[in-house]
Amino acid sequence: MKLLVIFALCVVSSFSLELQTVSNFDEAIKQAKQKNKNLLVFMHSEHCPWCTKMKDTTLKDTETIEFINNRYIFVSLDKDTDKYPKHLKPEIIPTTYLIDQNTQDIKYTLYGYKPTEYLINELWDE
Repeated sequence: MKLLVIFALCVVSSFSLELQTVSNFDEAIKQAKQKNKNLLVFMHSEHCPWCTKMKDTTLKDTETIEFINNRYIFVSLDKDTDKYPKHLKPEIIPTTYLIDQNTQDIKYTLYGYKPTEYLINELWDE
């Protein structure tokens, strides 16, 4: 069933999609509350090859883009230069957090590079 939904989303949006990204945590919280969506926070570093791979593959994949844009406010933060809440302290990068829009609590954490299928399967029920 999951694959059927993903396939249908891809067919409907066969044109080039862009990941709607926010790069400020406070702004993302405002948008999340307005749109009643949780945050998906991607923590990365400029010098991390796995972060670059995830940005260049998974986060540019049309299935991933459609999935994230429909369900979350996507936040991309550099762990070395951007401001973010203290409870988001990634020891491994990339780290992807699912954050509750109201409490700002971490609901789920994914460590390391994740290909599209893995990312979607892990977040499907969250």
